[in-house]
Amino acid sequence: MKKEYVRLVSTLKNVVALDVDVAANVIYWFQADPVLPPPPPPSASLDQASDPARHVTLIERDLHTPQRLALDWIHGNIYWTDSGIGTISVASTDGSRRRTLLNTQLGEPRAIAVDPSHGFVYWSDWSDPAKIERAGLNGGDRQPLVTESIECPNGITLDVLNERLYWVDSKLHTLSGIDLNGGNRKLLLSSAEYLRHPFSLAVFEDTLYWTDVERAAVFSVNRLTGGDVTSLAENLNSPQDIVILHQLTQPTVVNFCEHGVVNGGCEYLCLPAPRINVHSARYTCACSDHAMLAADMRTYSGLFTASTVSPSQAGTADPTSTSHRECPCLCSHSPRSWLHARSHTTLSALTLTLAHCDLSSGPGSGEHSPTASSTGAIVGIIIPIVVLILIILAGFLIWRNWRKRNTKSMNFDNPVYRKSLSGEETGQAGVSGHIGHVYPARVALSLEDDGLP
Repeated sequence: MKKEYVRLVSTLKNVVALDVDVAANVIYWFQADPVLPPPPPPSASLDQASDPARHVTLIERDLHTPQRLALDWIHGNIYWTDSGIGTISVASTDGSRRRTLLNTQLGEPRAIAVDPSHGFVYWSDWSDPAKIERAGLNGGDRQPLVTESIECPNGITLDVLNERLYWVDSKLHTLSGIDLNGGNRKLLLSSAEYLRHPFSLAVFEDTLYWTDVERAAVFSVNRLTGGDVTSLAENLNSPQDIVILHQLTQPTVVNFCEHGVVNGGCEYLCLPAPRINVHSARYTCACSDHAMLAADMRTYSGLFTASTVSPSQAGTADPTSTSHRECPCLCSHSPRSWLHARSHTTLSALTLTLAHCDLSSGPGSGEHSPTASSTGAIVGIIIPIVVLILIILAGFLIWRNWRKRNTKSMNFDNPVYRKSLSGEETGQAGVSGHIGHVYPARVALSLEDDGLP
């Protein structure tokens, strides 16, 4: 491989993450400001990336400390991690639709990668204990993959064709790999020299590439043997993220969100569901953070919550439905943070794209999203209604019981005209040889008189 490299964009500072859409020839990146809260990702066409006027900002609100981003090139969505507020979010590539995908049990989410073919998103977490997890691209079916012998998983990458996940650990100075389901773990390289502080990782065919911020260099290694370590570029300015530009890194599969029905019939976001088995749903619909889905699980209900809607509230859409109406996005603002550039140039050569960051100062803080639970809002409405119904029911039962106990019954039993019974029946009725009359215990009014004509 050639060790030459060219600069695509020369006017950027503090770029911490990037990804590319190979087919559309578009590059996306995060640009953090050292003083102000970091602006969200912009995008630009690769053949026009050098022109700042061609850069398009996509998102600029509710970002605290964005770490990495990953493009779902099939369904047209971008996923990113934010360690400042402990979230993983998703947005359409034009920035018009967005929601928080995961916001629980996330300490410091770091690297992220997506597999549109199987409907999964993978990420690393620096929290204690550190781990690597995965979930569906719709936020469902979450599961841990690596929880042992891991300290600071700084970068991860997916070999989609060979179904392997690789990661670098900046504290253990290691490069390891597993199957996409978490099995068959293998240590490929352990070296404080070449893995002094690895930051990001990429794979192409039989070679792994990574950046090292302390060595200010880019290295490669054979992914099968862990040998042939090679330095590709040195004396860089804090190289951060790295991606591969080649069609083989982004294979084409069926987009079920556009298979017969526009946007899957979803009113807002159509998110791919994980392919667990042949009976798995193809996708689910989701609305903005503060909106709730209606009973059809495709449109918005008109109810709003004070915080993000949990992934469990996203429902499977019916691909046969065509109902569609505009879903209000409470969090949407004018796009302003991801660069968007388009080019139709065919990319056939392998290219390394690097991002660098000025580490002189860290990003500022931003606003935190609300944390109240949407479930609590629903419960707050339902509970008073249930209590009121129970009170009314209890009052009715008490009144009916009181009415029965206070109703007086009278029995008029005429001793003269009393209907005669046989001897056996008279004995059963309690009639004895004593003088007097025995009144039956049952409450009844008898007007029968056999002695009258």
